[in-house]
Amino acid sequence: MNNQTDIINHINQVFLKDIMEVLKKLPDKSIDMVYGDPDYNVGIKYGNKSYTKTFDKYIEWYIELAKESLRVLKDTGNMFLINYPKQNAYLRVKYLDKVCYEVSDYVWVYNTNVGHSPKRFTTAHRSILHCRKTKNNNFYKDNVAVPYQNPTDKRILGNIANGSKGRMPYGWFYFNLVKNVSKEKTFHSCQIPQKLSEMLIKSCTIEGDIVLILFGGSGSEIEVCKILKRQYISAEIDEKYHKMIMDRLNKGKIEERYKLWLKNYDTKNISTQLTLLEEQNVYLVNKDKVKVNL
Repeated sequence: MNNQTDIINHINQVFLKDIMEVLKKLPDKSIDMVYGDPDYNVGIKYGNKSYTKTFDKYIEWYIELAKESLRVLKDTGNMFLINYPKQNAYLRVKYLDKVCYEVSDYVWVYNTNVGHSPKRFTTAHRSILHCRKTKNNNFYKDNVAVPYQNPTDKRILGNIANGSKGRMPYGWFYFNLVKNVSKEKTFHSCQIPQKLSEMLIKSCTIEGDIVLILFGGSGSEIEVCKILKRQYISAEIDEKYHKMIMDRLNKGKIEERYKLWLKNYDTKNISTQLTLLEEQNVYLVNKDKVKVNL
């Protein structure tokens, strides 16, 4: 089986497997963009499973994930990895800075009502590492350009006259968290807002490009790829999440049974990421309220 056949057999597929199994079968330099939002190793449960390791073991795993991802990434490609700052800092120092042409560290900022402490400033951001294999990475400013802040400036008027559609976004991005009442919220424990993943995907791909979504999760990034006419490859290890992804892609929406409806939930419940709700533990009380057994 040749490399071209290998990649064709994976395109627009979401595998019910560990992502490392899928990565091992992908040919070198076959992917236009890698997008990863892994478990942050902070004790979150996905369903009844936790993937928490010792910190050193986690970093070893994270390095192996990054190594395989860079192997399959084209020289013109881009890799984005979303994580907490400490985890991404260790990955940079121990591996990425040694092997990449350049690593940029962007920041996703958001408002939060949890995690406050009288002894330190509140953490309300995550790190997004942007990894370039070579200086010739594809990047499409016009896909993500934002309005100029001073459009009447003489230099800006010149840029506009020359066809500029706006300025390049800054390296910090403000997007609201996917809250329990958000329309895109599912029973998945941790979701990235689709507007954020859409911006990242549009920044470095065009229609027909192949995007490797390392972790299928709720299917939100895969859905963005489908809407934007990007080809995708992904994997999800949990059967319930995988079924939700496939139903979401096939039906073009999130079915009611996969949504998370909470009313009058207490502070304790929202102070941690919600675990995946087993279907048999969710009982319909009325149209507007669901009893949730956590």
